[in-house]
Amino acid sequence: MSAVMKCYRLSRKLYLRKVPFLPRITQTVMRILFSCDIPFTSDIHPSVKFGHNGLGVVVHPNSKIGEGSLIMQGVTLGGNRSKRGIYEGQEFACPIIGKNVFIGPGVKLLGPVIVGDNAQIGAGAVVTKDVPRNAISVGIPAETVKIIADHEVIKAE
Repeated sequence: MSAVMKCYRLSRKLYLRKVPFLPRITQTVMRILFSCDIPFTSDIHPSVKFGHNGLGVVVHPNSKIGEGSLIMQGVTLGGNRSKRGIYEGQEFACPIIGKNVFIGPGVKLLGPVIVGDNAQIGAGAVVTKDVPRNAISVGIPAETVKIIADHEVIKAE
């Protein structure tokens, strides 16, 4: 597990145990040491990996990131106050990332978007619409260029 994920896990555990101040201090240390903003309130699976120790990554406080995902440097998971979506019966305004997703360097996911399991998003893409399961999306704005068959999916290790 990378150093940034260790710091996140520590701050998340402290937050869930309702320890005051320490989660915020740990988040500030992460910002200083790793130049990333990964809040303890976001729900990130322990198996998620951040490329280059999360350099330049900004995560919305309410984002969810599924297991086995790989997020490269410079990625922004940002919300949109004016747009809302519905996921599992609840309203949301920030990205929700599925399992085994690859998000390339410099990608911006903005607003209430859902990225399906096994999706891949190419470097520099700006995602403002949902990305389907097993899809490859690229461009500004991001468009799906290919859907991969289940038997062709390569799991990130």
